[in-house]
Amino acid sequence: MSDSHVENPTAIGLCAGKLMMATGVAGPQRLVIQAVLRCLVVMLCCYPLQAQNLVPDPSFSRVQEFGGKAKSTRWQWHRIEEPCQVRVEQGKATLQAGKVFLHSMEFAVEAGTIYDLQIEASGDAQFAGEILWWKQNGLPSRSHRSVVFKPSRLVSSGAKLGAAIRAPSDAATAYVRFVTESGRAILKAPLLQAAPGKLLLKLDAAAPGATPNEIWEDLTGANKGFALQSVIHSPKTLSYLFAEPGATCVGSRRDASRFDFETDLSVGAGRGSPFTVVFYAKLSGRSDTGIVSKFGDAMKSGWSIGLEWDSFGLDRIATSQQSDNKQNRTINGFPGLAGEGSDVRLGARDDKFHLYVVHLTGSGGSDGKVYFDGSEKSLSMRTWSFGRLSSGSVVNKGPLRIGAFNKNGFRGEIAFVEIWSGSRLQDGMTLAEYSKLRFNQGTPLRAKKR
Repeated sequence: MSDSHVENPTAIGLCAGKLMMATGVAGPQRLVIQAVLRCLVVMLCCYPLQAQNLVPDPSFSRVQEFGGKAKSTRWQWHRIEEPCQVRVEQGKATLQAGKVFLHSMEFAVEAGTIYDLQIEASGDAQFAGEILWWKQNGLPSRSHRSVVFKPSRLVSSGAKLGAAIRAPSDAATAYVRFVTESGRAILKAPLLQAAPGKLLLKLDAAAPGATPNEIWEDLTGANKGFALQSVIHSPKTLSYLFAEPGATCVGSRRDASRFDFETDLSVGAGRGSPFTVVFYAKLSGRSDTGIVSKFGDAMKSGWSIGLEWDSFGLDRIATSQQSDNKQNRTINGFPGLAGEGSDVRLGARDDKFHLYVVHLTGSGGSDGKVYFDGSEKSLSMRTWSFGRLSSGSVVNKGPLRIGAFNKNGFRGEIAFVEIWSGSRLQDGMTLAEYSKLRFNQGTPLRAKKR
């Protein structure tokens, strides 16, 4: 069960009905109570519950100085530069420094997930907030220390500080560390939560817009419509047909920057922008990479999600991120890459629509994920061995494209496309949870025609 959803509202209603009958509630009264309960269940199903605070003991009820008898079930403070002291009263921790560290207890995290860290802080000290990450085996993770709040001087009136950071791909546990120097800091209500995703684009051929053979309208209302080039709308299959060489839907350059997702290699560890592309599509013939892509005019920098069918009859998902069109790029294949044998076959050449949830983590490395037809387990990934994105930006001024980004590209039909920013999706769902929900046992829910 997701933290943000009621698993079985029908069961809740049945249990409530049995309870009322057992306690002798009369028929008319029972109907009124059942109606109220149904409303409450609908509210619980439609609105996410408060996300879990991962920081243990946010009220600072158990704090002690680090020492030989220190317990892992308490906040611990460390003397770094004397004089320093930590006092706790009424849910607040006061750090007087010198320089002092205040560590939370250890807690579990999900690798690659974006977390929001917040805290209320006042005083006059130089203050910083950090997260230290650990592997499952207890060793430091690859990117062990993330500075979430860079050192800055607090104000006496106080402020609510907040910032986001992405957990390393090998992280399993973490703790929060607050650092105070040269003054006093009063801390209250630390909060760490998984950040929900944001829907950036929603295209559905079931609700294509007023001129379906000219413009495919974005249902979020945030982007201008996509101009059709050799693409035909099919009212019968509620899809768009991509049969001609170069068939593509081109977004507006005005909206281009919304779909730029920088990597850690350009902006720093944990600062890259993860994103997810969800699409429902059918392969109909030889297809090259680029079912959804964003490249500049010279094809040097950008990213691509491909649904491919090569000359050997093998099908796969392929992803790429690059800062040039040579070796400075990362290419991944799910479940493999061309030339690796029959085991790279995806199994989408059956003339049927399939659902794909494709995620790039923002690291710029080989750690993406693909979920196929509602699976809660991601496909295996293989990496192109002749290149690696090692430096440079993938940002460009080119528009987002659905279909081909050159004379080749995708051959088949596309029913809908979504793009989400962040490491989570709708209502904070994980990729696996959303894969199952969106697939809906083989009949994905479609938009209603306006």
